[in-house]
Amino acid sequence: MNRKVLLGMVLCTSLVINGCANIKDDGTRTRVEGTGTGAAIGAVAGGVLGQLIGGDTKATLLGAAIGAAVGGVGGYAYGDHVAGQKEKYAKEEEWLEACIAQAKQKNQELVAYNQDLSRQIATLQAETASLRKKVKDKTARTAKLKENKKTADNLLAAANKELASAKTELEAQNSVTAEAKKSGQNDYAVTLDSEIETLKGNIKELEHRTEELASMSASMSV
Repeated sequence: MNRKVLLGMVLCTSLVINGCANIKDDGTRTRVEGTGTGAAIGAVAGGVLGQLIGGDTKATLLGAAIGAAVGGVGGYAYGDHVAGQKEKYAKEEEWLEACIAQAKQKNQELVAYNQDLSRQIATLQAETASLRKKVKDKTARTAKLKENKKTADNLLAAANKELASAKTELEAQNSVTAEAKKSGQNDYAVTLDSEIETLKGNIKELEHRTEELASMSASMSV
């Protein structure tokens, strides 16, 4: 991997984050910090993926650039989440209750999403297995495999977006929990910790689904 490229991107985003110390407005500073952090993480992850796929400097650069862009968007969402909650509620208790409600809602959404995705994966796996056994004509089989691969790729793209959203929520709720503990709001912190553990479990399951889809897509390549 071109380590110099990735290190350079991380250092650049670090400069952005360090520069945030000069921003006086809390909301603006949090948003910029979130964007910079997300871009740095995205650059590294994208660069690794680009290297694995392409195996050269060009692929590493492309992957890092795409990862930084996507990570920056996700990072901004994280920053906007934290700053928005702080600015919206006058009382800390109301803010914490809203954060707990949001965490519960996200967990409910993830449970439903994981269940639906699991069903779709099972159906696609069964169709693909049957296709390989029953369709003797190579041309027809290849065409159908391409269709199934496109379906798997679309499911994977959507799942990755949902996964990014879930991880953004996890980062935000971790930040909220830390602040609750710091200000002595222990009851709220306990409830948030519980929701965070549930969220981690839902994220882990979704990660497993994305791995399944990536493997399926690779196996359908013709």
